[in-house]
Amino acid sequence: MSQPDVPGWEQISAAGTDPELLSAVVHRLARPGTGAASLLGAALERDRHATPGEAVRAIAAATQPDVTDAADLRRAWGRRGVRVALPGDPAYPERLLASWPDASLPLILAFRGDLRRLDRERTVAIVGARRATGYGKGIAAWLAEACSDAGVHVVSGGAVGIDATAHQAAIDGGTSVVLGCGHGVDYPRQHAQPRGLFGRVLEAGGALISEQLPNKPPRPGVVRARNRIVAALADAVVVVEGTTRSGSLLTASAAADRGIQVLAVPGDVKRPGSGAPHKLLAEGAAPCTSPDDLIEALGASHHRPVREAEPAAPTALPSGVHELLARRWPRPIRVDELSSVLDVPAATLLASITRARVAGEIVEGADGIRLARAPSG
Repeated sequence: MSQPDVPGWEQISAAGTDPELLSAVVHRLARPGTGAASLLGAALERDRHATPGEAVRAIAAATQPDVTDAADLRRAWGRRGVRVALPGDPAYPERLLASWPDASLPLILAFRGDLRRLDRERTVAIVGARRATGYGKGIAAWLAEACSDAGVHVVSGGAVGIDATAHQAAIDGGTSVVLGCGHGVDYPRQHAQPRGLFGRVLEAGGALISEQLPNKPPRPGVVRARNRIVAALADAVVVVEGTTRSGSLLTASAAADRGIQVLAVPGDVKRPGSGAPHKLLAEGAAPCTSPDDLIEALGASHHRPVREAEPAAPTALPSGVHELLARRWPRPIRVDELSSVLDVPAATLLASITRARVAGEIVEGADGIRLARAPSG
């Protein structure tokens, strides 16, 4: 390998990461057909008792001269403000190293934001279906908000559906996303936009994490592989919704393999989206029927010190609508059903519902509307 551009690699190296070592490892990974697991596996086959740092140095030492120019990869990370750490480096989460020696360990960890919270705080993974129901999203929001209020860091995969709902509900307390692609790929597109979910995660002190080179697209194998990282970063995993082929089962399986507690939210036996949690419950997962179940499993205190009470925000909803939505929480209700129950014309409700949606008081899906946050009391 030609002499690395050390100053350039220093710009993307995490604190305590050797830029020359990082350059050599990325050059190896950039070779066509080379995978992180194969590199780590070969290093551990040579020395099963190697420390993470020793294995990384062995991989770097085997890099052939001028195999590829990794400068484009380095620049792609640099444009996004990404830092990269290697196993054994100070910035690399201790949680991930708990399974060492394991060839499936991420060989590189590219991140934006603050990773330190992942080792300092209790962490829960809330995962589930992309095609989630309004009820499933409501449950995910309920669990994530309560965990965040209890000082528990929420981690998930950043996908649409249950993942995104959990991130959004926990954003005030901090949440981290494990990407199913490289940092240079805007996926899911709506979350990667400047004012999208991922930007808000970073603004709130969370992190975006990827084990992939920057331009790696979200192919199915790549997306599913990130589930093991989601599991490894958590003290407990809860599956909210998903079919019997859901990737959330991979997250649960990876957690069980590590001795991490798995919980599942019971669902409607007639809905395909209940397949994954019901399968886990049959296999011995703990039922999660409220935030209390999850917070108890995490061993967390139920609430953070409460700030001085603020006056309740005015509601944009007509009298009776908020109370009904609170009683139905977290189940959604269709506007025509709401109209029938309250004996109020749907047209009369629509303007106030629109104002409440714009104000963030309610969310609306194909199966109706619900309060965006769990009702107090």
